[in-house]
Amino acid sequence: MKNGRTEGGTLISQIHQVCQRVWYAVLSRNGLEDLAGARGRVIFALWNEDNIPIKKLVEKTSLDKATLTGIIDRLERDGYVKRVQSNEDKRVTLVSRTGKDEIFKQKIPKASKEQNKLFYRGFSQDEIRDFENYLKRILQNCKDAES
Repeated sequence: MKNGRTEGGTLISQIHQVCQRVWYAVLSRNGLEDLAGARGRVIFALWNEDNIPIKKLVEKTSLDKATLTGIIDRLERDGYVKRVQSNEDKRVTLVSRTGKDEIFKQKIPKASKEQNKLFYRGFSQDEIRDFENYLKRILQNCKDAES
């Protein structure tokens, strides 16, 4: 805190910008450029749960629907995902992996480990746990405010 003013929001924004550049460098070193930015967030979300409605993908990635739609368009064009109509509700579009992303699954653990090593250098396990809990609370506060 400087002069009674908090810096959390500014620090989070700066961390986001720097970490994006560092993460891209890590991905590039590991031949994973196709997972950079929001594309990676979509693929990672689909690794956790595949064949899901766009609305759920919005929640899992924290991307707005318009941005997500453009990313899905490009991922579909590049053969990583496909859109299918839900059998239960014809108004719902589901997003599914095509399997082309499987080549990333062998490489991503090494890249994630490298990024985490950089990110958490000098942190104890307790500090990491506490830090991530604080971030989850901030994220929930922001999501609540957005609703």
